[in-house]
Amino acid sequence: MLNLQPGSHAIFCYDKQEEAAQVFNSYLQGGLERGEAVHLVAPKNETYASFLRDADVDIESLEKDRCLGCTLISDGCVDLGRLSGPKASQTIMKLAQEDHDLGFKGSRIITLKEHYLEYATPSDLLQYEREIKRAYNARTQNLPTSGICMYRARRLVDLGLHELLMNLFQPHDQIIGKGLAWAKD
Repeated sequence: MLNLQPGSHAIFCYDKQEEAAQVFNSYLQGGLERGEAVHLVAPKNETYASFLRDADVDIESLEKDRCLGCTLISDGCVDLGRLSGPKASQTIMKLAQEDHDLGFKGSRIITLKEHYLEYATPSDLLQYEREIKRAYNARTQNLPTSGICMYRARRLVDLGLHELLMNLFQPHDQIIGKGLAWAKD
């Protein structure tokens, strides 16, 4: 089961949807056991539902108990058609506060980043990740929050964004690989 310390901002690069679903399941189970709410940031509701079906998650009961929710990229991370670190930071704070008010002990946010390049250049995406890191690190005191950014590595390589893929490790506190996780020193 995948448990991150409050304030952690991790990255997981995957090639197959099944790998992403396994990490999500582990992160979700860890959150449920700790009394934390889990939020999936997705490009659209259909992607959210499809991803959770692939992860074999009982959406209905978890949503009913407010243990699981979806935020659309366009609603939580985009301002005026562009990826916005300040807006995403506000969304993180809002979700964490709502979870706290509902009695959860913390918040976990997992983001399918595959579609973020539709809203940003590669350099803008790196700056966005730096801003998000600061947002997670600042939330650890009163509203424990952690997050995982999930990138489909093959897609970035196919787009010729090898350098971006390597640079994406820098603004993340932890790197998650298939079957393992480690903190950066």
